[in-house]
Amino acid sequence: MLILPSSVLPQVATEVDVIVLGAGPAGCLASARLHQFGHRVLCVEKLFFPRHVIGESLLPRCNQLLREAGLLAAVEARGYTRKHGAVFLSGDQRERFAFADALTDDDPWTFQVPRDDFDKTLATEVRRQGVDLRFGHAVRTVTFAPDHALVVVDDLEAGRTIEVRARFVLDCSGYGRVLPTLLRLEAPTGLPERVACFTQVEDDDRPIGDEGGDIWVCQHPDQGWIWIIPFSDGRTSIGAVCATSYWDAQPGSPQHKLQQFLAREPNAAARLARSAHVMAVREVRAYARVVSRMYDQRWAVTGNAGDFLDPVFSSGVTLALESANLAAGVVSRFLRGEPVDWARDYEDILRDAVAVFRAFVKAWYDGRLSRIFFTPHKPARIKQRITSILAGSVRRTDNPIVRDPDATLNELYRLVVQQETTSPVE
Repeated sequence: MLILPSSVLPQVATEVDVIVLGAGPAGCLASARLHQFGHRVLCVEKLFFPRHVIGESLLPRCNQLLREAGLLAAVEARGYTRKHGAVFLSGDQRERFAFADALTDDDPWTFQVPRDDFDKTLATEVRRQGVDLRFGHAVRTVTFAPDHALVVVDDLEAGRTIEVRARFVLDCSGYGRVLPTLLRLEAPTGLPERVACFTQVEDDDRPIGDEGGDIWVCQHPDQGWIWIIPFSDGRTSIGAVCATSYWDAQPGSPQHKLQQFLAREPNAAARLARSAHVMAVREVRAYARVVSRMYDQRWAVTGNAGDFLDPVFSSGVTLALESANLAAGVVSRFLRGEPVDWARDYEDILRDAVAVFRAFVKAWYDGRLSRIFFTPHKPARIKQRITSILAGSVRRTDNPIVRDPDATLNELYRLVVQQETTSPVE
């Protein structure tokens, strides 16, 4: 993507309907949707693309959301690896959840995406559609009045400051968390502190056929788990996730810790035996985040700028797109002067969706979910419902797991413990 100097670009609009903070997946989708709805949109991004982030394994629900925003064709054109399912492994136990076996109307596949290229692709397409998207523009302050917000933005390349008057501020800043920081919205997560350590390799021993594009989630014999995500360029993303206290007790550098962690899990060790690292090892610590509020009269937060749980079920990008799509619709109605109920139409829906993944994350780390996954006696309908969740369809009320995730998982676990070696789970 060609990035023109600020002096060559037209002047930034100083009065817009919506200023979108951040040009990641949430920011691009929200900007595209609001532009489709006929609103004046300015999207500002502090960094220049491409840049590396994790969150590389999409869920099929992403396809539907990208399609509605007119962004899917640009993604398909990149030729990313198609992901047809998720494989969970623990020692000699293996269970594959094929998205084609999910509930009716769930998409049967999605993509494994290097995020540097994926995010750049979305941003390029959004600009092609006519959205004013500016890189190298960092938000300094945001102040709110009854009928507008005033956002002070630093153009980092030109060395100038711009004041933008907007009718609404939509925070899609992801890990940048602009409004949660400025408005002090951070809240306790209730989740243990964990660390993710990751890199990319080449020449891993991939399965053949459709399963070659699956994500692998390998349960570690000590604690935590490993992800393995294959890309179409021959590289593979690998990462380890575990309790921070455990990780810090291991000797050596982050690279040494990661190598030793991978070597102690037989499935990952076999697949990666001949691979070579092609990216520096990185760590992300205490990544879980929660906000006390998700909206007010003139602002809302989406995606990782609001709540982020854990990478184990690849929910980050899906929830980012889901929340951006929801928020764009409510913002559009608000700007048209229609009555809106942010609690009912946005926050409640999103909190319920997050709660489904939260229940799965909690059950994964306490061992209930792996017991359910690996039992050999799951009826087809149970596996179908689980697969739909793993496909990102966490708003389908025809799925009992969505309606009451904690109670349903508890009941499934109880039945598995009771019957796993004698009769099918009913």
